[in-house]
Amino acid sequence: MTTLREKRKQAPAPQREIKKFLVVRVGALGDTVMATPLLRALKRRDSGCQIDFLAWRPAAPLLEHNPNVNRILTLKMRNWPLAVSPEKRNLVSRIQARGYDSAVLLESAPRYRQILDRAKLTRILSFDETPFDPQLHSSANHLRVAGFEDWDDSRLGTEVHLTDEERERGARMLQDLPRPWIGLHAGYGPARRKQQDQGERLKGWPAKNFVELGSLLLENGANLVVTGSAADRPTALEISRSWPSGRFRVVAGQTSVRELAAVLSRLRLLISVDSGPAHIAAAVGTPLIVLWGPAKLQQVRPIAGRGPVEILRHPVPCAPCWDTPLMKTCPVNICMRGITPEEVFETARRFL
Repeated sequence: MTTLREKRKQAPAPQREIKKFLVVRVGALGDTVMATPLLRALKRRDSGCQIDFLAWRPAAPLLEHNPNVNRILTLKMRNWPLAVSPEKRNLVSRIQARGYDSAVLLESAPRYRQILDRAKLTRILSFDETPFDPQLHSSANHLRVAGFEDWDDSRLGTEVHLTDEERERGARMLQDLPRPWIGLHAGYGPARRKQQDQGERLKGWPAKNFVELGSLLLENGANLVVTGSAADRPTALEISRSWPSGRFRVVAGQTSVRELAAVLSRLRLLISVDSGPAHIAAAVGTPLIVLWGPAKLQQVRPIAGRGPVEILRHPVPCAPCWDTPLMKTCPVNICMRGITPEEVFETARRFL
């Protein structure tokens, strides 16, 4: 005869309820990378939880193979109003069907909260409840929104996960170029209106400075990899025009987002303006020098993880002006032009 104790032993253990989180950050490349510390923290707090991420479609590949993400949802036309966007209406249905316990909303624009409200999510953690602290890094603010208070800089390291095959593909793109490989990145997103020259833009560094810096690096044994988007390719070709053939490779406009990450992972060093690829380099562990000008350093600087990050600045009274009315009236970005090629080279020498 089976005793009550034996029956209890035979009975299956009750299944613990799995928590489902939706993290919403529909930003550019760097914004997406800066959200990865939150994903890691959520998974460490509850290893059995499921985390979905709503991302901007061009940046979404950076979350592929991330062990802390179960599913990636995307938006392509992120600025369209819900009322006229079939894409957003479909997204509402998908979110509602998933049955999330909580959403962590890392966007302040009302159009994203509207999506979650329409999907009838009852628990939304956002900057409405936990206001953004401008004295803290964005990644730290993300943690605070989700209820994490015991954070420090050691927990803010970002991550982009590459497969071994992807890393090898990145190396094959550079295989005919002798080592060491030093990357130069001049662009930081699509130019607006008629201003196409990256060096003339607010975060830009003059092309002639990149030419001079590249020449100094070449004279000291480095070989150069010029990265960027398709829109950056004319600038990349202009920068490299005077360098000796066989000593550089222009991959601007020839890589997907993940291929770019793979190429960056193979470099000895990346030298970049404040840009999404700078954040990607830090996330894959590549040593990084960032030429910093108008943006808010405390909030959006790349965080050192497995590789060191050096920030070079020329402090001026009007910086930071990013996201202020002043940025629209800046006649010359003296904060960037004050950084000299010689100064950057002296910092880079440590990596040669």
